[in-house]
Amino acid sequence: MKKPQKTRQVKLDTHTLRKSFLLSLALQFIPLYVFWVILSQHYQPFYLIAGAVVCAGVTWFNREMFVALAPAGRSGRLSLVSALKTAYHLATYVPWLVAQIARDNLLVAYLVLHPRMPINPGLIRFKTGYKKPVSQVILANSITLSPGTMTVLLESNKYLVHDLIPSSCANLVSGETQKRVSRIFDEEPEPAPEIRWGESFEDLKKWTD
Repeated sequence: MKKPQKTRQVKLDTHTLRKSFLLSLALQFIPLYVFWVILSQHYQPFYLIAGAVVCAGVTWFNREMFVALAPAGRSGRLSLVSALKTAYHLATYVPWLVAQIARDNLLVAYLVLHPRMPINPGLIRFKTGYKKPVSQVILANSITLSPGTMTVLLESNKYLVHDLIPSSCANLVSGETQKRVSRIFDEEPEPAPEIRWGESFEDLKKWTD
C-alpha cells in the first residue's frame, strides 16, 4: 500500500509542475500578443496568425528565463493567484517608486544649486532575507533609480549603498522599500534592517559579517 501512495505523490508533483510551466508560458504569451495586436492595429487573419507565431516563438525562446522570474508563491509553485497578487503589488509599487524618484530629484537639485552644496556623502550597508534573486535585483535597481543613492554592491543579500546625504536613505533605514518589494514576489515580510554607516571604503574594513 505504501508504494502506490509514493508513486501517486510523485505524479501529483509532476502534474503540478507541468501546470505551473504551462501557466508561466500563458502569462508571457497573452500580454505579448495583446500588446502586439494593439500596436499593429491589423485584424486580418494573416496578421493575427503571424503575430501569434512570433509571440509564441519569443515565449518559447525565453521560457527558462521567465520561469526563473515567474511570480511563484512561498510554496515555490506558480499559480494564477500568485501571479495576480504580483501584478497588483507591482502596479502599486511602481507609482510609489516614481513618486520617490520625483521627490529625490528635487532634493538633489536643491543640493546642487545650493551655494554651499550641503552634501554629506557616505556608505550604508544592510542585509535582507529575500529568497528570490528577482526580489534582490528589483531592490538594488530601485535604489539606483532614485537620485542620491546608488547600489555599489549586492552579494548574498548584502547591500552596499552610496548616498549623498543620510536622509536620502530614509526609506531604506525604515525598511519601507524592502517591505514593498517583498510584497511583490510574496517574500516573508521584511523588518527594519540593521544599518551600518560609513564615510569611506576604509570603514568597510571595520565591518564584519
